[in-house]
Amino acid sequence: MRADRLEQLFVKRGGGSVELLLVLESEAGARERVTLRVPPALGADERAAVAFLARWLAERGAGLARRLRVRRERGGALEEAPELGRQLEAALRERGDDAGGGAGPWA
Repeated sequence: MRADRLEQLFVKRGGGSVELLLVLESEAGARERVTLRVPPALGADERAAVAFLARWLAERGAGLARRLRVRRERGGALEEAPELGRQLEAALRERGDDAGGGAGPWA
């Protein structure tokens, strides 16, 4: 079974772009880690990164786990960033992907 639900998201800024570390999980518990770099042309802010990630997830038929955990790196430390999770949910809804691959907080 393919890992198709985003369970954890780590956001890191650096070098004029944003790097996203995704932890995807399948219903059977298989995990996959994916690192995405947001193209600098899309901007180096977190909002652009979330929109990029929403497109990436939708293109792969992936969605969100019920308890998505989002953290950002600041000053070498990780901090919770639930507002980015809410932005991601909203971006997926805007794309018409309410089902979120069958596993979203709204399911």
